[in-house]
This record gives sequence, structure tokens and C-alpha cells, in this order.
Amino acid sequence: MKRLNRVQIGLFIGGFLLFIYSIYAFGGSSIDLIERGFVWKYLWIYLALSALSFFPVVWRWQAILGGYNKKIGFWTLLRIQLAGFAVSYVTPSARYGGEPLRIYILKKDCKVDYKTGTASVLLDKYMEYLGAVTFGILGLFLLVISPWMPSNFKWLLFVLMSICVIGVGFIYHRFIKEKGFFFPLFNLFVSEKRIKKMSKVLKDVDSKMSHFMIHKKKAFFLSYIFYVFSAIFFIAEFKFLLLSLGVDTTLLEGILIVIVVGAANLVPLPMAMGSMEAGQVGLFKVLKNDGSIGLIISLVEKAKNILISAIGFLLIMFFGGKKVLKEKEGV
Repeated sequence: MKRLNRVQIGLFIGGFLLFIYSIYAFGGSSIDLIERGFVWKYLWIYLALSALSFFPVVWRWQAILGGYNKKIGFWTLLRIQLAGFAVSYVTPSARYGGEPLRIYILKKDCKVDYKTGTASVLLDKYMEYLGAVTFGILGLFLLVISPWMPSNFKWLLFVLMSICVIGVGFIYHRFIKEKGFFFPLFNLFVSEKRIKKMSKVLKDVDSKMSHFMIHKKKAFFLSYIFYVFSAIFFIAEFKFLLLSLGVDTTLLEGILIVIVVGAANLVPLPMAMGSMEAGQVGLFKVLKNDGSIGLIISLVEKAKNILISAIGFLLIMFFGGKKVLKEKEGV
């Protein structure tokens, strides 16, 4: 097993301390908030939406694979998606780590070659970021016309969104001009001679992604639409979770919550430990002057993701175990 480096250890300790501090500072008021009138029916709606929100995520990936003429069933891709989510959630970043597993299972179970599988997963991540930037721009517009929001918060989001727009646009431009992105990126840090074995693979993956963006516009647009659906589900999830606490939110607040979730998941910490709590507590101090609300929703969201991860690991063990038995029977 690969050891954690000093930076990762430092981040983990910092995240853990942030988590403990959030519990210490806002735990008592969070319990008071729940006791004042928790509405169970809204929590059940939240959980139902959480389950359904995986559907457009799977359909997005299915649309991308369809662009490569790979017809794979919904339930197969859902299983692979859950397995990838489980691994991602417990690795140092809550949004990465499971992609190699998704590519491997896609090859093992669905006979999709590694290059096509890699291109499909990278495109899936790209569509996620493209969609997130779109909603971020909408949030920024709503933020600008909101006089009650502090101007420094508006400028911070403006700077962050500008960087994201430039990044997403730059990547898209590279691919539609067939200049590639991943091979040149690796080549910036490592010479082509040193990555000779990987260079052809990276160039082929770049080529496959360029072909998709240029010639599979229908699949590209369809995958983007599915992201929009998943984002709407995500915003609705938090809407009903907050309603269960007796807290109502606007569309702007819902988008800001989702942006903070995304930012927290980018911090290289398992389960977004500390970063999620700190982000949501800080946001709700600004939005509602009550950080305890942010602590509750971050803890509930964490518990839900742990449950989903447990399901993902069970699927990995169950289907992996079945394959081992089949291989033994074939001997």
C-alpha cells in the first residue's frame, strides 16, 4: 500500500481538527435545532431524491459510451458507478480515486477496451465540471443582483468562476482543435522519452476525446443535459434536507450549497473530512447567521455517502467473489 506523504498527512490532521472543532463549536446548537421541530417526511423525500439522483449520473455516462457505439445496460453501469463512488469517497479526495476501478470493471465485465473506457470516464468528469461551471455562472449572476450578500464574497466567487471558465474553455478548445490535452500536460512535467510507453496511450485517449467532441455532438449535448438533471436533483436534495430542519432556502442559496460541496470535495481528504463541515458552517454563517445548520447538513450528507459507499463495496465484493468462483469452476 502506498504511504501517505507529509502533505497528505498534514491535510488529514488539519481536516480532522476542523471536523472536531465544528462539532465542538456548533454541535450543541445543532441538536437544539433538531429538537425544535424535525420533519421526518422531508427527510424521506431527501433520501428518495438521493437514490434517484444516481439515475441521470449513469445516463450521462451511458450517453458518452453510446457515442463510442458501446451499448451497456443501465444496471451494469449503475453497479460500476457505485463501486467507483465507494472507492473515491474513502480515498484522499472525495471526488477521485474510483475512476481507474470504473475503467477496469468496464474492461473486465463489458469488454470495453482501456483506451475507450478511459476516454469515456474522462469525458464524464469533464461534463461534470462543465455543468458545475454553468450552474456556478448562474449562481454568480443571482449573487450579483442580491444586495444583501457581502461584496467580498461576490468577488471571491467571481475570481473562482473566472478561473474555472478559462480552464474548461481551454480544455474544450484543445480538443476541438485536435491538439490534445493529457499528453501535452504530462509532457510539461515529464519528457516524452521517459513516458515512451505511455505516450502512445495518452495520444490515443486525446484523439478519442477529440473525435467525440467534434463528431458526436448529439451524445455530447445529451450527456450535458443529464448533468443538468443531476444538478437539479442535487439542489432539490438539499432543499428538502433543510426543510426537514424547518429552514427554507432560495435557488441562489441552493446553488451556493452545491458549489461549496464541490469545492470541499476537491480538497484531498477522505470523505471531505473537515473541509465539508468548515465550508457549510461558514456558508450558513453568511446566509442564515447560523453555522449549526451547515454542520447538520454536512453530517447528514456524510452519513448518506458512507451508506452509499458501503453498498458500493458490497457490490465490489459480491461481483468480484462471483467471478473468482466462476474462474475456479472453469479450472
